[in-house]
Amino acid sequence: MASNIYKPKNSKNYYLRVSIDGKEYRESLRTSSKRVAEKKARKRIQELTGKAERGETDWLFHAGFTSFYDSLDHEDDDHGWSGTTRARYQTSLRQIGVTLSDIFEERGEDIEAAGAWEIDLKSVSEFVAMRKDEGVSIATINRDLTAFNHLMRHIKNKGWIEMNPVLQFEKQGMKESLPDIVLPSDQAILELGRRAPGTLSFFPAFLDATGGRVTEISMIKWSDVKGMDRPVEGHVTMTLRHTKGRKVRTITLRQQAIDILVKIPRSNRSPYVFWNKTEEGYYRGPANLFWGYAQETGFGARLHDIRHKFAIERLREGWSVYRVQRYIGHGSVNTTERYYFRYLSQEQQEIANADGNAGL
Repeated sequence: MASNIYKPKNSKNYYLRVSIDGKEYRESLRTSSKRVAEKKARKRIQELTGKAERGETDWLFHAGFTSFYDSLDHEDDDHGWSGTTRARYQTSLRQIGVTLSDIFEERGEDIEAAGAWEIDLKSVSEFVAMRKDEGVSIATINRDLTAFNHLMRHIKNKGWIEMNPVLQFEKQGMKESLPDIVLPSDQAILELGRRAPGTLSFFPAFLDATGGRVTEISMIKWSDVKGMDRPVEGHVTMTLRHTKGRKVRTITLRQQAIDILVKIPRSNRSPYVFWNKTEEGYYRGPANLFWGYAQETGFGARLHDIRHKFAIERLREGWSVYRVQRYIGHGSVNTTERYYFRYLSQEQQEIANADGNAGL
């Protein structure tokens, strides 16, 4: 049970983290006592397991989102909004859902598995920043924030959160807040790979060599890799199909990535690079698996932070920001700049911008 509870940084209370039927649940247990937390966790896991068997969900952000969105399909005495207003809010909510999904994917997390409390002040700040990256006007952002505020108030009224993060954001203004990135060492990545079973033992190093997202890399098939008849840099490409927004992109692999592919044994039954012997033929939830391995090895970061490490190292090497943006699949070069330029010296920033749109 102890492995299911943890105390986040800067929090006095214990949290529950458990995966049920492939869905991860994380929520505050609202106690600073480990003994009480373990007791609450046991009870909550039983409750969540029962709900999962019945197809029910609660405390998850997407459940509150769906509840509020559906309530706008008809008039409601609780809010009294006109049909035009409700339609406008639904338009904003669709954009909020897409943007939050992108934000959580950049964190290496799944928005559908996020607890309502995980949509915090930093999430709202990042939402605004990403909308700005897309060139959206402040007036449109403010309209989205109005709908966002009503959404989080709806969730707060359910008792799922204690504070409305949109109201917190509005008090501080359009100030941007980005979380610090923890860059894992090469040795930590090596040890994490050694702990993993089967083809997953190659997974962390391959992330380090490609900068890919966990989900898109876990679902690569050998048919997506071209040029392995001559395994040298410049000749081998990899097509990523299970990407954010299903925007297929093809990258030319660096020698580091090619050398890893050469070592991975192939399966006669599964077409996937990182295969296993399950019916699906691949690891469906590698992020969840590696969370446990990371605790055991003292990894000190998230699996997704390996992607950030790749991007920062390439920028420090002299890759242009445009090349990095296209290679790792950011929707906007502004997002790449905002995430990573804070970790570059002034000289490195100038070099990253020097190639302009050529992206060489």
